[in-house]
Amino acid sequence: MSELKKDLEGLNGWLMIVGMGVLFTPLRMLFVFPEMYVNLFNSANWGDMITPGSGAYNAAWKPLMFTEVAFNCAMLLASLVLIYLFFAKKRRFPMLFIVLQVAGILFIVCQSMIIHLILPTEPLFDPDASADLMRSMLAALIWVPYMLVSERVEQTFVE
Repeated sequence: MSELKKDLEGLNGWLMIVGMGVLFTPLRMLFVFPEMYVNLFNSANWGDMITPGSGAYNAAWKPLMFTEVAFNCAMLLASLVLIYLFFAKKRRFPMLFIVLQVAGILFIVCQSMIIHLILPTEPLFDPDASADLMRSMLAALIWVPYMLVSERVEQTFVE
C-alpha cells in the first residue's frame, strides 16, 4: 500500500465529524423522542384524535402515529448498528449510512404528505417538519457524496 493511501486510512479527518454525528444521533433520539411521544400520547388532543365522533378524529391518526414510533425505533436500532460498523471499520458502514440518510428524508416527506391529506387546510410542511427536512437534506447533500467519493472512506471501511 502506498504511503499516501496509508495516510488516508483510519477514523481521522472529516470522518471524525461523521463519527460525532453517528454517536450523537441515537443519544438525541433517546432524549427527544420519549418526551415528545409521552407529551402527545398523554395529551387530551391524542384522545380527541383517536375518538370517533370528536372534531379532531381521523381513522388515520392512530396508524400514522404508531408507524412513526415504529420507524423511529427502527432508526434508533439502525443507528446503534451504525455506531458498531463505524468503529469496527466495517465495509457496510458507508452504505448503511447513506440508506439511513435517505430513509430519514423520505420519512419526513411521506409523513408530511399523509398529515396534509388528513388536514388539507394545513401547510404541507409545518415549521418543525420544514426544519427537519432542511437539516436532513443538508446533511445528506454533504455526507452522501463524501461517503461515495472519499478516498479516506474507501481506505478505512475495509473489514
